[in-house]
Amino acid sequence: MSDDGVPVLDRVRRALRRALGRRGYEREVLVVIVKCALAATLAWAVGSQLVSSSQLGFAPFSALLVVRPSVYGSVLQSGRYVAAVVLGALLAGLIGLTVGAQLWAFPLILLAALSVGYVPWFGEQGQQIPVVTAFALAGGTASSAAMLGELLAMVCVGSACALAVNLLLAPAIRFRDAEMAVLDFSDGLRDLSRDMARGCREGEEGVDAARWERRATGFDETARNARTAVARQEERVRLNPRRLVAGPAHAVDLRRYRSWINALERSARHVQSLTRTLRNAADGQARSRPEEGFLGELAGVLDSAADAFQAVHDAEEPERESVSADLAARVDEGRRRLDEARRWIEGEREPRRVPLYTSLLTDVERLYDELCAGEPRQSA
Repeated sequence: MSDDGVPVLDRVRRALRRALGRRGYEREVLVVIVKCALAATLAWAVGSQLVSSSQLGFAPFSALLVVRPSVYGSVLQSGRYVAAVVLGALLAGLIGLTVGAQLWAFPLILLAALSVGYVPWFGEQGQQIPVVTAFALAGGTASSAAMLGELLAMVCVGSACALAVNLLLAPAIRFRDAEMAVLDFSDGLRDLSRDMARGCREGEEGVDAARWERRATGFDETARNARTAVARQEERVRLNPRRLVAGPAHAVDLRRYRSWINALERSARHVQSLTRTLRNAADGQARSRPEEGFLGELAGVLDSAADAFQAVHDAEEPERESVSADLAARVDEGRRRLDEARRWIEGEREPRRVPLYTSLLTDVERLYDELCAGEPRQSA
């Protein structure tokens, strides 16, 4: 029974159904499990044809350690793993082939292996350096150059089998996850803009600036998650043999996604600035708070901003090489409403409120500029 009261077998069955029924985390885990089983079995079969000693176990062991969801990840981990094992074996041989497996020498060489294992380049594979060093010395492998050679050969066999399986079962090149990360970001900005428009339309009582500011702050995490999704897709593409079928367009697409994330992140900062200004005004004196008339004008401007974010989703902007006609029209409408709001400000009889109004409208105007800036999208 799991912590939430659902039997473990039921959870496994549900996860298996999700893995077979649709793409997602469960399917990725299932594919990695299958890859590991195939790679380890192949490594054992190949290794058994080369050696018959106890070093054979390093072949399937190595295969299990370097299998990754992407070809690039497997290549990267394989290189680091083999380098770590070679270094660990050399350190073990330095003692085993000279003074022998002496107890007094063991902690000295192990301290050196542990220290080298923290070199950043090795990453998570750095821990293999002291592991191999300790195993080779304590198991007697380090006392024989032939056994050390067999160990390294099995490590290479296991890594090669893992790479072969990863190439054979290379992940499909898809951009939907990256695209959805961008569109979800846009949807979040749309929902907040629409909520703020409704609140401003209700007047001062509808302005919930503190809550809006909290929601706007959350877009920092949204941007980080979106970048992670795009980076994950980029890793799936690198060194993927399916690129030969997919063509060279993948690199351009991923640049567009990153550029849209940057544009939406800058838009979110303007929204954050707007909510912060509203919250500061709400905390101030009554004479410095926005009037009902201006809040109505601001509501229209924010509605147009929400429409523009909706256009990003509807027109699937990340897939386009330039701004769509729909988004351009929504932004033009928003700027028209900005001009109307500015004309309303010109009739304001309370000068102390003008800087506040101007600041709020400037934030929205900059937001529009980010959404309609096609050129930065190409250079990011």
